Amino acid sequence: MPYVWWQSEYDLQCHAFSLDQANGSRSFYEAVCEHSVPDERVSRAQAGALCTNCLIKVGTEMPDVRWRA
Repeated sequence: MPYVWWQSEYDLQCHAFSLDQANGSRSFYEAVCEHSVPDERVSRAQAGALCTNCLIKVGTEMPDVRWRA
């Protein structure tokens, strides 16, 4: 499943959210690691440190080249 990596304003980490949540308006979003963020507290940007739990669950699907070592 494809993911988008968005930053939570709660912990300032970038979490993996399933792509199906990216379409349309929602009251909250749930990351792969089960971190929940209300719409007004999610930044739809790939910023901040990546969530370790999301990385483990997603595996090797990295968000883009700048995150790779």
